[in-house]
Amino acid sequence: MDGDSTQSRMRGSAAGESPWSIRVGALAGIPIRIHLTFFLLLLWFGNVSRDQGQGFIGGVLFMLLLFGCVVLHELGHALAARRYGVATHEIVLYPFGGVARIDRMPSGRAELVIALAGPAVNLVLAGLLTTVILLWRSQAPESAKDIIGGAPIVWQLLWANLTLFAFNLIPAFPMDGGRVLRATLSIFLGEARATNIAAGVGQAIALAFAVLAFLPPPIKPVLLLIAFFVFVGAGQEAAFQRSRSAVRGLAARDAMITRFETLAPQDPLSRAVEHLLASNQQDFPVVDSWGRVVGVLHRSALLAALAADGKESAVLEVMDREPAIVPPDQPLERVLRQLQAQPMQPVLVVGDAGLEGVITVDNLAELLEIARTLGSTATVRIRS
Repeated sequence: MDGDSTQSRMRGSAAGESPWSIRVGALAGIPIRIHLTFFLLLLWFGNVSRDQGQGFIGGVLFMLLLFGCVVLHELGHALAARRYGVATHEIVLYPFGGVARIDRMPSGRAELVIALAGPAVNLVLAGLLTTVILLWRSQAPESAKDIIGGAPIVWQLLWANLTLFAFNLIPAFPMDGGRVLRATLSIFLGEARATNIAAGVGQAIALAFAVLAFLPPPIKPVLLLIAFFVFVGAGQEAAFQRSRSAVRGLAARDAMITRFETLAPQDPLSRAVEHLLASNQQDFPVVDSWGRVVGVLHRSALLAALAADGKESAVLEVMDREPAIVPPDQPLERVLRQLQAQPMQPVLVVGDAGLEGVITVDNLAELLEIARTLGSTATVRIRS
């Protein structure tokens, strides 16, 4: 199952590495990472395969080859995005599928091409596997059940790629088919209306999956999981589009907080405690003697360090050394994506003269609320 392959998740000037994942290589300069929970899937599937008489190693090998196809699917998205000047920071394999973390999602025809590129890869792979079967003169299994149950692995991979192709083209966010629908509609109806329609279609399909899950035979947990995934994903996409419309034309400088406290790397944690108690500020940028941003001290890290080491520990020992940093003219839409991906990570706005401001989920939410109230973002500016 292909994950949300077009969501942007960024950290600093580049995408941050996904937590609980390890890098296993790279393709076309794009890091390939595997989430640790993926190995649990391999173990589970290997045991299932062994119980069915196909062997533990055979089951693990099939899953590795299948997820190799998923990587190529995500690589298709990534290379299509690169054609439109959009970077892909990593491809991550989860038990539910793959995720290509791209910098942003273009609209219209660009989104259409990027969304179709992944399923197109599965179709090409199915064609190559069909060629191998014809050259090998392998006898076709009598039914789909036979393919899943014990056919040669080339038949299983052919079935899997055709399934990935068809499933991902279901017109429901966050699957590729939902983006194809939205991109096609946006050419004629505009992006905002197209997103609302596509999100409504996606949620309707999710409800249909949920109903099917409870029809005889017994409850199908996989369908319920897909229904939840699609319903939530469609709602999030519609909500993001509303927020995106509200901040269109604005930059990071228009939403940043300009009144905040900073810390020096050598400051004791007691100084951070003083700032924390004297204001509503939760995160503190750390700036060295030359005015350079070297980190950020989060409230959670501060409290944990106080409990473990006391208030005399240096900020340097506790701070996050990879703060999220953007220039003042960064489009606010991209900052919005960044904060949605990592809501606990404040974004520091750094210009030529150094640190200029801070953007948090809370103050960006205030901007969105004011923008919706005014009905236009043209005159909205936050300075606090």
